[in-house]
Amino acid sequence: MQPVLRLPIILAGLAMLAAPWARAAPPLQLCFEDAPQPPWTMPDGRGLNIELLKRVERLTGDHFVLSSRPWARCIEETRIGRMDGMIGAADSPERRQFSVPPLQPDGSIDAAKSLYLSQVYLYLRVGSGASWDGTTLHNPRGLVITQRGYFVADLLRARGQRVIDVVKSSDEALRLLATGSADVAALMTNPEHDAARADLLYRSQVSKAPQRFAAIPLHLLFSKISYQRDPARMEAIWTAIAAVRASPDFRKLEAAELRRPSMK
Repeated sequence: MQPVLRLPIILAGLAMLAAPWARAAPPLQLCFEDAPQPPWTMPDGRGLNIELLKRVERLTGDHFVLSSRPWARCIEETRIGRMDGMIGAADSPERRQFSVPPLQPDGSIDAAKSLYLSQVYLYLRVGSGASWDGTTLHNPRGLVITQRGYFVADLLRARGQRVIDVVKSSDEALRLLATGSADVAALMTNPEHDAARADLLYRSQVSKAPQRFAAIPLHLLFSKISYQRDPARMEAIWTAIAAVRASPDFRKLEAAELRRPSMK
């Protein structure tokens, strides 16, 4: 209950900062993946993350220019500072070299300022002998399909798996899995959407392991170049993200969207 009780104070403080930023600060260029990530982002600019950032704009007086990009390009343009930040990105040691996540005073990740918590599930080719019990991944061929540029590939490699990360969308990953390119696919999108697609297209060939493989907070990661130019601005944006996420109105919207099996 404590975050809810403090919400009006946080919102009031952010509103006081909005007017000077609206006058002086240039727009921030932010990119997101051009593959569907329902319900978070869609290539046409819909999604919960987009709505969240619109509400942040109203709180802080900021203006965001949002662009869809192939994920590898979004990462690279953030690295070189062409983009001020990337939407829906996992923190990692590699990305810390060129980007900044929301941190607590002790240097640990501030999960309350993330955009959302991504649920990673494993999909198994029926009859392959692959299994996941929530702790042990049994994968005779040691091959796992995942989407290009995703942090989950690092987690899989740490388990000794060989990662096939040539696909762009969860639909492509499920198709490769069904045709036998590997026996396991790790999908870092909406499990309700992916499970519905797997059931619709590959009911006798693919099954979803019931136990979650990982939960990864995804953030608005700012380019180090942009953050160092105006750290107070970026910190206030992260504070606004937390405030919007904690608001009853947004939580109701998020719950409703997460219940939907797909977003077209």
